[in-house]
Amino acid sequence: MQFLYPIGLLALASLMIPLIIHLWNVKQGKTIKIGSIAFLGESSSASSKSFRINDWLLLVLRCLLLILLAFLLAQPYLKKTIPVNNKTGWVLIDKNNFPQVYKAHQKTIDSLLKKGYEIHDFNLGFVQLTRKDTTANQIKQHNNLSYTTLLSAANQLIPPAASVYLFADHRLNRLGNELPTVNYKLKWIPLNQSDTLSSWITTYSGKKYEAKSNPSNTTYQALNPQDEAPINIAIHEAAGITDSKYLIAALKAIASFTRRKIVINPTDEKADLGFWLSDEAVSVNFKSSIVPKGTLFRYEKGKVLTAPSFINLDGRQIKLSKRIESNNEAEKIWNDGFGNAILAKEKTNNLNIFHFYSRFNPQWSELVWDGLFVKALMPIVIQDKNPDSFGFENNPADQRVLSPKQNETIEISKKQSLTKNTQNEALATLFWVAALFIFVTERILSFRKKPQYVKN
Repeated sequence: MQFLYPIGLLALASLMIPLIIHLWNVKQGKTIKIGSIAFLGESSSASSKSFRINDWLLLVLRCLLLILLAFLLAQPYLKKTIPVNNKTGWVLIDKNNFPQVYKAHQKTIDSLLKKGYEIHDFNLGFVQLTRKDTTANQIKQHNNLSYTTLLSAANQLIPPAASVYLFADHRLNRLGNELPTVNYKLKWIPLNQSDTLSSWITTYSGKKYEAKSNPSNTTYQALNPQDEAPINIAIHEAAGITDSKYLIAALKAIASFTRRKIVINPTDEKADLGFWLSDEAVSVNFKSSIVPKGTLFRYEKGKVLTAPSFINLDGRQIKLSKRIESNNEAEKIWNDGFGNAILAKEKTNNLNIFHFYSRFNPQWSELVWDGLFVKALMPIVIQDKNPDSFGFENNPADQRVLSPKQNETIEISKKQSLTKNTQNEALATLFWVAALFIFVTERILSFRKKPQYVKN
């Protein structure tokens, strides 16, 4: 038996209470009538107390009741090992590829079926398949779920530590961003890819690229390498603050990464993007310095809230110390841990306005110290139409596969997860029943105990 909160056992100190009550039992004196007091001399008054335990059963019951209550505070549980039948398991195959896979690995699959293995579709729902499905005409449906998602979902259906054979390719674009963590023994049998070379055209930061992919790498080559118009950015900063230095550093990083020329505070041309780093209202002159349909990024003014939270960015949480209270109904681009807007976007007739409810200052958040700062600003600066995946393409035609070292990492993670074949069984209900029984017994004994009277 183990305890979820062992500190609750400190309540066992309450065992001193019934012990003190039973020991501090003062007996009242008895009056005895006698015929004569002639032989009784004058004596000083005296009182006596008995420190002898008179009712051991009541004492034990009350102590047991307190012990059970202390155990309930500590939340006891038993760690049970889940029995696993290693003789059977699953075979996972995409139903669309089942005929081809069965033809290429018929000997292996037939031997597994003789051992009691079941064949299941490697898709959400994991429908059971039979040999008859190898001859049926399958409807080709593209599965958008990553292998990581499917393998993790199978945890709910496959018994822990059971053997699972997966027939699937090793392409990176199907694995997702993280390695799967599973509770079963996975043996991944890679499929031979029929097409190992592919190419496609993609657009990134206003340029067209031709992508060429093979199992080892994917390369991009620009199709329009000619010089493009620079991006003009105007920055207004209030006196006494230095937030612009963090912004300028991020803009230089964007220019270096995208190979786009960025001009800060142009003198002869209007700006494509303006950053208003001030609590004051945006001036008319600053707005007019931005081209029509351009972008304005402005600090918002309002009540400063200091509740600790974080900014949700690209699946990461960046520490947030202070923010401006937001009552704007504009579209939320960044939000904090409570769903409050940190950056909101609003379209007007002349400008795309970004309302920023924080500051580019380390005292407000750790955003400017994080590499995500550059990535988060990039779609605002470049004005890409798809900011969610800006600069990070996951194309279905990507042919890259796992390297041998990555494959070893996956196998290690599976072996580590196999050690988790235990289940915690809570004992709270059992202890509550025992405590109720002891309490009722103690009350019955207490009320049945009658006072004794001395008869003359």
